[in-house]
Amino acid sequence: MRRRLAVLIVAAVAALCVSPGGVPARAESAAGMTQDVLDSLTKAPGSHGEAPRHVSGGGPSAPTQPVAPVVSGSFGAVDSSGATPFATRQRQNAVSQSRTFLLKHDGVERRALVVAPRGANWRPAPTIIFLHGAGGSATQAMRQTGLAGRAAAAGFLVVFPEGLGTGHGGQTWNTWDCCGYARDHRVDDVGFLAALIERLKRDGFVDPRRIYLAGFSNGAVLASRFALERPGVAKAIAAVSGDLPCDAPKPQANLPVLLINGAHDALSRLAPTPAHPATGRYCADHPARFQAVLWARGMGLGKARISDSPRARVREEAYGPAKDGGTGLVRHYILKRGGHAWPGGANERYPYCDLPCGDMDATGLVLRFFSEMR
Repeated sequence: MRRRLAVLIVAAVAALCVSPGGVPARAESAAGMTQDVLDSLTKAPGSHGEAPRHVSGGGPSAPTQPVAPVVSGSFGAVDSSGATPFATRQRQNAVSQSRTFLLKHDGVERRALVVAPRGANWRPAPTIIFLHGAGGSATQAMRQTGLAGRAAAAGFLVVFPEGLGTGHGGQTWNTWDCCGYARDHRVDDVGFLAALIERLKRDGFVDPRRIYLAGFSNGAVLASRFALERPGVAKAIAAVSGDLPCDAPKPQANLPVLLINGAHDALSRLAPTPAHPATGRYCADHPARFQAVLWARGMGLGKARISDSPRARVREEAYGPAKDGGTGLVRHYILKRGGHAWPGGANERYPYCDLPCGDMDATGLVLRFFSEMR
């Protein structure tokens, strides 16, 4: 009986955070992490050779989902039930109001949900444009992140655009080598976002000097792609569980960049995995880390300052600000027990995602980051 109880306790502790594919992540100490992950967190960048774009397939492959763990939080409170509590919904309704926005682009009607602080009278406001992950939607992203009500309480207008797609893959964004319908049909999502921003500016909803882009997974990559291809529009970006391909263009303008990744993310990888063996190209083997390197080197920010310890659950790599007083900086947070999920988000299974780890309140961090840039 004692042996069985001990086994159950160990299994419960291991289930607190899980790696993609349902394999439990190890303990929070340095000894509990696999050596390849530790190497990926400390290895200096190598060659940045160009890699061919991946154009086959219909979208990302969903990892096997584990049994729902109990999520605990150290950076902010997390609702472990997965449902938005009634009291929380009441608070969100008390501070926000929403409208559905339709815009025709390239002959297709596109949709976005716009959420504003209650009583704001839809006047120009600092605006966050949030991009859902592959297979997601505006309402799904709101539920996953809890961003709408919290951003409204902080004085932000939030826009949740939706990608295009049909069938199993759901709605996706075209981010060069990903994902699904949008990639395969070469949907002009960068042009759509640009047109949406211009329309919102003309209608007097947004403050053109304070536009921020944020996204998760496929949406995180689109946030980066838009900032790289349309420099000067966004004042700052935040990319959660994202990466960049080898042939992503170099930054043409300086801006603050917030990156959040999980060390056990099998889709936006920090290091090679059995499914993706090492190729010798840093950008291909470490695509999640490559995004930080691309931004930092492109903005001339020098080496990273590391904040970490053997018992820390989150590692921070900070680049910049630039010595010339420019706006460029990169903050890269790596959750040592995290997978492909929105940290601290709703404890629910979303397309292509792991269950979230409660070692960070990503929504709170994103809001603080953008608030500091106002």
